[in-house]
Amino acid sequence: MVDNTERLLAFLDGLGREYEVIIGSNGSTDSTTALGVDLSRRFKPVTFFHLPQRGVGLAFREFVRRARHPLLVSLDMDLSVDLSFVPTALDLLETHDIVVGSKKLGNQNRSLFRRLGSELFLWTVRRLLGIAYEDYSIAAKAFRVATLRRFLDRIDLGSSYVLETCFLTHRAGGRVIQVPVSCEDWRASKFNLLHEAFYKYRHLVGLWLRYRRGVE
Repeated sequence: MVDNTERLLAFLDGLGREYEVIIGSNGSTDSTTALGVDLSRRFKPVTFFHLPQRGVGLAFREFVRRARHPLLVSLDMDLSVDLSFVPTALDLLETHDIVVGSKKLGNQNRSLFRRLGSELFLWTVRRLLGIAYEDYSIAAKAFRVATLRRFLDRIDLGSSYVLETCFLTHRAGGRVIQVPVSCEDWRASKFNLLHEAFYKYRHLVGLWLRYRRGVE
């Protein structure tokens, strides 16, 4: 965590743009909180928060509330996605609402099981919702903060906020663009994969039913 934060700060300094780095912890019981507090004291651009309740959606809502700049880029703390996504996304957000970093369109060194699971989910989204973005994971995504705040009440506890925000923005006539990213990720998943799959498909079906009924 410390090494990756220092690496990220050095990269962002090189872009020559004003920025902030918000690090969040949700339900962590290890040393994350102590490390995050220390980083926020050592580096002026870094702020840190801890939420006692687990849920990546809760953490993301807090990121949106705390954002002081109009553009927000979401990255995993392990920086498994190539950082070239950041300047590309910032440039595209000048004319778009959301930038989707897609591992499928780029290079992904991940397990076959995880890639097949992603393919099945993407196929189901296309069939039910009629949108064909190629990645709904939480990392390597960038947003205009105004767009996120428009749909803030639709961000639940889990990780489906990317899918829902992309879908609602698309339906509202917003501009969503996807770009290829390179990802190196052989870690064990942070999520219980069966639980995560059940959650994502349940959320997807619920979103489809709302859309079919014309409920916004």
